[in-house]
Amino acid sequence: MNTGRLAVIAVTDKGAVQAKYIADRLRAELYLSEKISGYDAIKYSSIKECFEKLFQEYDGIVAVMAQGIVTRVTAPLLESKYKDPAVVVCDEVGRYAISAVSGHEGGANRLAHRVASVTGAVPVITTATEANKLYIAGVGCRKDTKKEQIISALTQACADAKIDIAQLRLIASAWVKENEQGLIDAADELGIYLRFLPEHLFTYCPYEVEETAAARHIGVKAVAEPCALMAGFNTTLVLKKTIYESVTVAISKEMTGFLSE
Repeated sequence: MNTGRLAVIAVTDKGAVQAKYIADRLRAELYLSEKISGYDAIKYSSIKECFEKLFQEYDGIVAVMAQGIVTRVTAPLLESKYKDPAVVVCDEVGRYAISAVSGHEGGANRLAHRVASVTGAVPVITTATEANKLYIAGVGCRKDTKKEQIISALTQACADAKIDIAQLRLIASAWVKENEQGLIDAADELGIYLRFLPEHLFTYCPYEVEETAAARHIGVKAVAEPCALMAGFNTTLVLKKTIYESVTVAISKEMTGFLSE
C-alpha cells in the first residue's frame, strides 16, 4: 500500500483539518498556506510555486481543495503519466478522493483508495479498464491468515458467484485489517485495489446484513457483506457471506446503467 514519498496540501482552514488527518494517517508531509495557523506544517505563500516544488520532490500529492484549482496549477507542470507524481484531489468534508493525475501508471488510483481508507471517501477512478469492472469482494479473515489462503478463498468465491476473478474491481475489508499482511499481499499479487472501510461507516451502514459472531468483538454486526455493499455504488449482493476456512467472502455487483446488463 506504499506510494513513495507523500505530501498533503490544503488552502483553507477547513481543508487544513482534513489535510492534517490524512497526513498523520498516511505519514505524509503537510503543506499549508502561511495564512493558516495552529499546525505543525511546512508553510507556503504561493500555491503555484508550492506545486512546482511538490512535483519535483514527491511521488504522491493529496490536494484538499477544489478540482479546478488543481487543474490550473498542475497543467503547466505535466510531462508524462510515466513521470508525473500521483495527484489525488479531496474535498474538505471527505466525500470524494479523485484520482486526478497519473492514475494507473503513476499510482494515483491506488493512492485514492488509500485516502478513501482513511477518510471514508468515495474513490473516484475513471481509468476505463478499471472503472468498468463491476464486482467488489468484501473480505473478513482471522489474524495472520496467509496470502495463499485469501487468494484461494477469493478464487473459490468468484467461482461460486459465477464470475472470473479478473472481474473484481476492489477488495474491501474493515479498518481493523489495515495492517493484515496476508490480505495486503493477496491484493498486490492479484493486482486488485484494496480499501479498508473506517469504523464510522459501519455505524451508518444502510444495508440489512446478516449478523456474524466473528465480527462482534470489534463492535460491528458483520464485515464481509457490509464491506462488499458499502465500498461500491448502487450495489447488490451476488454472493452472500460464505466461509472458506479462515476467510469470509461476500461479493457485490455495482448496478451502473447499461454496463450492468
